[in-house]
Formats: sequence, C-alpha cells, structure tokens
Amino acid sequence: MNRPRRRSPWLRLSLALLLVPAACDAKKAESTTTDAKGATAKADGKSGDTKADGNATASDLPSAESLLEKATVAQGGKDKIEQLQSLHLEGTVAVLSQNIGGDMKLWWKAGDFYSEQTMVGVGTVRAGKQGDVIWADDPVSGLRTLTGIEAEQQAWASSPSLPAQWQRYFTAARTVGKRDLGGKPVYDVELTAKSGATVTLSFDAESGLQVAHQFKQQTPMGETPVTVELQDYRDVKGFKLPHKQVMDIGIAKATQMLTVVEIDVPVDGSKFAKPTGGAQTAPAGGAGGKAAESAQPPAP
Repeated sequence: MNRPRRRSPWLRLSLALLLVPAACDAKKAESTTTDAKGATAKADGKSGDTKADGNATASDLPSAESLLEKATVAQGGKDKIEQLQSLHLEGTVAVLSQNIGGDMKLWWKAGDFYSEQTMVGVGTVRAGKQGDVIWADDPVSGLRTLTGIEAEQQAWASSPSLPAQWQRYFTAARTVGKRDLGGKPVYDVELTAKSGATVTLSFDAESGLQVAHQFKQQTPMGETPVTVELQDYRDVKGFKLPHKQVMDIGIAKATQMLTVVEIDVPVDGSKFAKPTGGAQTAPAGGAGGKAAESAQPPAP
C-alpha cells in the first residue's frame, strides 16, 4: 500500500503561509505625486544608488514614481481602482514537486476580506481582516491575530494594485536596477515600510505592468524568502488582474490559477471577523452564491 509522504511541519507551514491568496484592500490610495507627504526617498536626488545592467548608473534609471504611475495606468488607472467595491475570486493551486493540489476562495469588500485555501496533505488555511484586526488560521500554528511585520505584510499584500496604493503601506520607494526576466527587460523598485521591511516590485519595461515581487515573509518559524511572478493579465470590467501566479520559496514552487473573477458583486462580510471558535463558514456572494448583502450566512 502506498502511503502518503510525510512532510515536515516547517514545509507545511511554509506552504500554508505562502499559499494564502492576496486579498484586495481597495480603499482610496493617497496621491502618488512626488510632493506628497511621506514622499519617495532618493539618494542624492537620484532614483537609486546602484548600477543597472552593469553599465547604466542610477541616474539613468526611471524614477520610482514614474514606474509606479505607469503600472497604475496599465492596470486600469487610479480612478478604476478606487471605484472597486467588492471582489470574489476562486481558483486552483498546485505544488507539483510535492504532489500537492487544492483550491482557493476569496471574498473582499470595502477593504476587509476572508480567504480560505484547502490543500491535500496540508489542510485548510484561512485568513481575514476586519478593520484593524488581521488574523490567520493554519493547521500548524492555529488561530492567531497577526501583529508587527506579519500584519504589515498581509496588509500590503491585500492591495489589488500596490503600485497605485503603495503610499498607504510604505514610506519610501526607489528604483534599484534594470534586469532581464523571462527574456524581457524589467525595472526593479524597492519599497520600504516604516518598520524597515522591504519588498521589491518588478515592472515590465514596455507595458509597465507589475510582473513580479520579492520579499522575506515573516512567519512564526522565521523569515522565508518569497518570489512571486504575476502572469496572464486579463481585463475584467476595465481592470487588469493577473490570473496566474507562480510562487517560489526555494524548497517548493506553487502555481495558482484563477478560474472565477467577479468584480462588484454582493458579498456578505460578516465572516471577515476573527472567529471565536468552531468551523468558519464562507461568506455568501459571488459565484459561490448570489445572496443579498443583507443576508446572514449559516452559523458556524
């Protein structure tokens, strides 16, 4: 009889934390003009302080502000992003090297969200945000409230367009280089949060769309380097969203494919709150059930 492979708690937790899908926090972003408060930090008045392509100096690189603005326009424009009211996503997840598969669901409304992901051999991972409370629940660490850098990372990951809303989560941005990614030139922009934590966004030099980001994810078991590639952008009601994400944590690589994308559909957000016990039921709305916004979901 073939027995399933045992996986270490560290791998299970890494996959669980990695595969929690990004929620969508689409509250109005602050202005990204260069004279806004909390403006982009520049080294000696330049967009960065490193060399790019081995030849170009930092002064030859586009400013971080211009790259972030170009990406915002490419995704549909700031007005379109600010008008987003609700979102419902469903998809599949696969970790081929570990023979793991599963599905994900997410509901977002007015900046709060609830997500769940069930992976064979890993279990069900849930996460949510209601107001200032951000929580997570996974088979290894259990139910807990996120604080510090963990909460900070979950917050910025919840943005449907970080280029448009970066000033809500970060205090500085700078262009750090130009390189090749998948045969195409990309610009790297490093964002720095108040805590000192950073994330590097990569933008296609031609289209302006964000095609990747890299950061060190904070977990209960330490930092985990994460690289995420954003692929297969599709237009949904004038708003471009990547339908494929390839996430790499070094020891494993996961692919997430969206199969359902619904914008501005009724979503019951009563389950966004951190649960007090028992099984959490998914919010009504979207393709999972077109319930009216005022309808109450089943009790846990």
